[in-house]
Amino acid sequence: MLKARLTPLVRFILWDYDRGSLAYDLAVLVALLAILLVPGGFWGDPLWRPR
Repeated sequence: MLKARLTPLVRFILWDYDRGSLAYDLAVLVALLAILLVPGGFWGDPLWRPR
């Protein structure tokens, strides 16, 4: 199968990395950091209260 040349941002959005590769691990890390570090109010969490 021929793969089109995609930019790193498009590959991240489409999750086009092989599992276990360094790029995959970094993409997972970025996604987890975004979920954990962004305040709950941004995600629309009804139980989130600013401290």
